[in-house]
Amino acid sequence: MKISRSLLVWATLALCGVLVLGAMSWLTRSVLAAEKERAEAESRADLEERTRLALWRMDARGAALMLRENGHSADLTTEQAAHEPTAEVQLHFEVRKNHPATFSELRDISDPVIQSRIQRLQAVLAANPLPGDEWTLLNEAALKGETSWQAVPQDATLENKSNSIQRQLKSVEELRKDQTYQSNIATNESVQRAKAVTATLDNAVSKLDSAPAKTEAKERGEPFTVSRRVAQVSQMRPIWLGDELFLLRQVTWSLAATRDAVVAREISVQGAWLDVTALRETLLRETADLLPAATLHRVEGKQAAQDSLSLVSFPFHLQRNEAITAVRTTLNGPLRVGWAAVGLALLTTSLLVHGVMRLSERRASFVSAVTHELRTPLTTFRLYSDMLEAGAVKPEKRGDYLRILSREADRLSHLVENVLSFSQIERGSARSAVRETSVSGLLEPLRERLAGRLATAGLTLELTITSDLTVRVDAAAVEHILFNLIDNAAKYASASLPPVVEIRLLTQARYLEIYVSDHGPGIPVSERRRIFRAFHKSAREAAESRPGVGLGLALSRRLAKSLGGGLSCVDAPQGACFVLRLPV
Repeated sequence: MKISRSLLVWATLALCGVLVLGAMSWLTRSVLAAEKERAEAESRADLEERTRLALWRMDARGAALMLRENGHSADLTTEQAAHEPTAEVQLHFEVRKNHPATFSELRDISDPVIQSRIQRLQAVLAANPLPGDEWTLLNEAALKGETSWQAVPQDATLENKSNSIQRQLKSVEELRKDQTYQSNIATNESVQRAKAVTATLDNAVSKLDSAPAKTEAKERGEPFTVSRRVAQVSQMRPIWLGDELFLLRQVTWSLAATRDAVVAREISVQGAWLDVTALRETLLRETADLLPAATLHRVEGKQAAQDSLSLVSFPFHLQRNEAITAVRTTLNGPLRVGWAAVGLALLTTSLLVHGVMRLSERRASFVSAVTHELRTPLTTFRLYSDMLEAGAVKPEKRGDYLRILSREADRLSHLVENVLSFSQIERGSARSAVRETSVSGLLEPLRERLAGRLATAGLTLELTITSDLTVRVDAAAVEHILFNLIDNAAKYASASLPPVVEIRLLTQARYLEIYVSDHGPGIPVSERRRIFRAFHKSAREAAESRPGVGLGLALSRRLAKSLGGGLSCVDAPQGACFVLRLPV
């Protein structure tokens, strides 16, 4: 092939390879990006689910604490013995208008720890910048806590949107990965938690409305007594006062004077002073297995009502402290198989193109070589036949001319026979007649034909049969192989000294080795593989070297392999030496 055409073919192949690799790279990048996005969405969905479960757990624990506090009777004096000390509550108290504060605790009020807490609580209330006494301050705080609680949404306003998204995204995996759906679910979960906490507290407070009456003497010393009965008890709501967290509720008392039936109402504020640190630890213990690095931060007002990460029971915002881990994607099985397939396809295509180009070159060389091989004998035939027909040849020379024509005819016949045999082997249509025969019965019939071919080149044959083994071979194929070897020796070793071609036998464990050696110029080691390639001669080589198209040795090796043996060129002290191995 021309160099320009070869370069064009390889350039086209390279361009196609670049396009294929580019498309595969783009596909791989897209798949990896999608896999990374899917993994991050999965991680994000898992974090959201763990967060919602953690909020449920903390709100359940907080609701239980609020339920316990709301379940206390409004009468602190009779309730004092029922109080159980807890780590989350530092002090219970009640503040009535124009009355000193009342404190309640299981331990004796004279306990120095309790006294210290009372003093600190009084200091906290006194340090508040709002105007008014303790009752005014706490009453306003209780009202503010109730207002904040009422601001918490308790109806599933986003339920329809979630259902719409659920109808659009039919797959559970798609639902889990959709951020809008997860956000709506988080909001709805917050609503459900608010409903659950409200229902729990409403049930507890409804039992306090029938609290027993309390009778006490008027502080001004009147001779009559005042009947004091609980008229209404509100729920305890959490509220921040400065950096301290309280649970506060309003208790409405009905006052009746038994002598003149004077009826009045009084509102007191009851509460529990909470230990913020202990409360955080109690709530976070519920989420240690879900969000081990989570923390709780103060939140209040509208932010608490609108934040889906805020607790419903207590005004805390959940800080998860857990980021979506960066997913490092690698080539998965299908991508690796795809890349392997693409690489194999490119390699196979390159080898195929290379083979096709070599085959094209060899075919071109074969056509050129055959053309050259046919031109010489045809020219001889035409010239000698014309001379014989015109009577231009002396009678005594006719025999020489006829022998030349016969030799050229044999040469052409051998060339055609090689080409046809090679074509049959290539197509797989070659037929063999395998039979058992002795070594002498195989080689002796060939002696005359082989010696005759060597005689035309001035060489003699030495055939020594030293074994009488029985072999199972195709005699015609062995004859074809040996004649090709002898024909090559006649071509290339015609001027050798001594002018002898030897055929000797050597018996191995599994093979009979037939050595064919001459004393000619020999074959360089670098050429020993090339000479067994079909049509390895170009037109120039066929013109500059001895006759032949470079097919005999390739055909001989294939015939030897078809017999279960082999043909190779080995080192020799002088000339060329070929070894034919036949299975015993």
